[in-house]
Amino acid sequence: MSTPSTRRSFRRHSVPLVLFGLVALAVLVVPPLVLGEVTTRTYAIAAAILIIAVGAAFPYAVLVALGTLPLLRAGVASFAAPQPEADGPHAFSAEATVRHVVAGVAYVLGAAAVGAIGLGAQIGLRSGPTATPTFLQPSFLYLGGLLVGGVFVALQLWRYDADAAVIDRRTALATVGLGVLIALAPAVAFWVFNGGV
Repeated sequence: MSTPSTRRSFRRHSVPLVLFGLVALAVLVVPPLVLGEVTTRTYAIAAAILIIAVGAAFPYAVLVALGTLPLLRAGVASFAAPQPEADGPHAFSAEATVRHVVAGVAYVLGAAAVGAIGLGAQIGLRSGPTATPTFLQPSFLYLGGLLVGGVFVALQLWRYDADAAVIDRRTALATVGLGVLIALAPAVAFWVFNGGV
């Protein structure tokens, strides 16, 4: 049985822990499932996909993290954990800014990584002998971004100590907006990789 302090600690760190777990799960489990083997070649292919995805998504991640600083400045929402006592984002400060930017970049790159692994899985599944027709397959690129963005929103809102009905509407809407920006990361990375910029 967990103690209240353990639950509170997990709540405060739930977003980075769960998102890191999603990325790790995607990177470690999906490539062997798709390629049918656990070899260094399998993980070398996954590493190459991740390097390309992170490289393509990094400018967008920085833009999102810095571009959403007005939300932190206004005290509306942040990528970082909320204040434990005040049920709101940390007051604007140098430390809060660094936490927001680092968390924002990390979450956007995590979404790009999961989306890229999903795209690699989709390509690998299409080329197999039992490939499903394209129109029946969801785009794993977009599903990866939606998964990470959705998990961010759900856990970030859960991190506030107040009941869901008490959370400020502006904070809830701004948090959903941050989640949408995270969810777009794989699509933006794919667009940049294809010469969109």
